[in-house]
Formats: sequence, C-alpha cells, structure tokens
Amino acid sequence: MSLHHFIHDPVLHILAIASLVSWAIIFSRLSSIRRCRRADEVFSPSEALSEAPLGLLHRELQRHHGAGREYLVTVMDTAIRKQRRRLEGMLPLVGVIGSTAPYIGLFGTVIGIIQAFQAIQTTNNMSPAVVSGGISSSLIATAAGLAVAIPAVAAHHLLSAAIAKRVDAWEESLALALPDPEGKEGAA
Repeated sequence: MSLHHFIHDPVLHILAIASLVSWAIIFSRLSSIRRCRRADEVFSPSEALSEAPLGLLHRELQRHHGAGREYLVTVMDTAIRKQRRRLEGMLPLVGVIGSTAPYIGLFGTVIGIIQAFQAIQTTNNMSPAVVSGGISSSLIATAAGLAVAIPAVAAHHLLSAAIAKRVDAWEESLALALPDPEGKEGAA
C-alpha cells in the first residue's frame, strides 16, 4: 500500500480528525478539572467573592438565606448541575468518538476487503501482490479505529469519575451549610 493511498483514504481522514478532536477535548477537560480542584482546595467560606466553583455555590446558597431547607436543596441541586455541565463541556463527544471509532475502522476494513476482491476480479489473479493492498488497507483501518477509540473511552470514564468526585465534594460542603430539618443553621 502506498503513501498516496493513505493520504486519500477518507476513513483514515475521519479517524484522524476524530482523534484530534478527542485529544483537544480531553486536554481541555483535564485542565478545567485541575483548575476547579485547585480553586476549591483554597476556598474558604469566609471569602465572599471567590470565583472557585465551591465559592459560587456557597454564594448561591447565601443568596437564598432564610428559605426553607427543601427549597435550598432544590436550588443547590440546580446550581451543582450547572457547574457540572460547565466542567463536562464537550466530554460527551469524547464518549461518542470512543464508541463509534471502532465502527468507522470496521467500515474501512470492509472497504479494504472489497478492494482486495475487486483487485482479484480485475486481474483474475490471486497472487499476494494483488490482494495485499486491500488487506493492508483493511488492517490499518481496523488498527486506526482502535487507536482512536481506546484512549477516548478510557479518558471519558476517568474524566467522568473525576467530575463526579468534584460534585460529591460540592454536595458535602453544601450539606454542612444547609439548615438542619428543625430549621437551625448548618455547621458552616
């Protein structure tokens, strides 16, 4: 198989673009989660103007000071979902890329096998030289699909877990600041 074929193979182009998009999103989400975690670690409830996600959540809680516990829980759930969506960004696209890349690679595999059979039919010859181009193309498409999918799926799961950990930390911090069921203020 020649380099010329690789340059003009649309399946490999799609996989290359998917890989670039996936890695760009992965690095962006890693950076966002790291910044969020660092900002939350140095946050103190006494900092009224903190831009840490935890600070924004505490400010939202204070904005509704005096409301009932159930209302505050609903407000906090909404605020946490908003912060979570901000952290997730385009992360679902990484999951989509990870789950579809093997199928795109499989599509390239089928095309390569079809090319091998067409070469046999055209030349009426089953020599390895005739068949090898299509077989090589199909194996490369399969490998490329897996090379895109494996890191995307792994990153999607790991980043989702890191975001869930942030959300848990927010919920724990806010639970301490909520009034208890009898109407008294929380510990923080």
